[in-house]
Amino acid sequence: MKTISLLKDVKSTSQRLKEHYDSPFWRKVRKQAESRLAESIRDNGTLIWSKLPSLLSINPKVIKGEKLGYKSAILHLAPSWASGINTCALATLGCGMNCLNESGHGQLHMMHNGNHSVHIARVIRTLIWFRYRDQFKAKMQIEIDALRRKAKRDSAVPVIRPNGTSDQKFESLFPELFSNNPDIIFYDYSKIATRNVSHIPNYSLCYSVSETTTQNDIDSAFNNGMNCVVVLRLKRNESKPESFMGRPMIDGDSHDLRFIDPQGVFIGLFAKGHAYKDTSGFVYDVIHA
Repeated sequence: MKTISLLKDVKSTSQRLKEHYDSPFWRKVRKQAESRLAESIRDNGTLIWSKLPSLLSINPKVIKGEKLGYKSAILHLAPSWASGINTCALATLGCGMNCLNESGHGQLHMMHNGNHSVHIARVIRTLIWFRYRDQFKAKMQIEIDALRRKAKRDSAVPVIRPNGTSDQKFESLFPELFSNNPDIIFYDYSKIATRNVSHIPNYSLCYSVSETTTQNDIDSAFNNGMNCVVVLRLKRNESKPESFMGRPMIDGDSHDLRFIDPQGVFIGLFAKGHAYKDTSGFVYDVIHA
């Protein structure tokens, strides 16, 4: 009965998030993305990549890793139902409504000539991932090779986060990503506490705590070798607590290199964008830690 109830909750949440991403803003973004993609396909079905956004990019947080000797890149797909295709199967309402997708350069007001290039690019990547997967994989490898060369030039270790704003199981959907690039370190955040990538030596995961997380979920994640990430109602200049739920907590905002964190700890992140005002329970108040 508990399993049936859980499935109903997931389905209900997914429907509500689908409705959330059916706003005029997101409908316009999807229309613009579809139009640009349609203009970038040859008659034989191959993509004209020069007309399309690159797959890998960087952001201010992953750049922090350069000071520690790492050259990072991140794949930003469109989250949840933003593209019209759900990329985050177990997203909660709190997670979906407060996704960091809409922070930084993804803030909805950051338009240029009526276009939001960041979100259009993320939707395009997502459409390509689902419709032209073989071409997506080939282009991804080209960009990984370029990252490898840059890292070598700078005497740095190449690092990639495949799920910047999504929660795809790349270990089963794109296993060659890891086996073909054993010198690249891959890592991700995930809402799926039972994901196990221990068989992939160059891929690691951490579990994202949400408003629906149970003690069993947390125990499962730690037992699965995953640290747990918690979003806290803190601002940038406020310090993280030293412990959370009886375990040590470390600052997750100083860098994004989760694979170098000690094992068995909570990772604290300050609430970004409008998430600071979250009331769903996704953002945890420090006084409750």
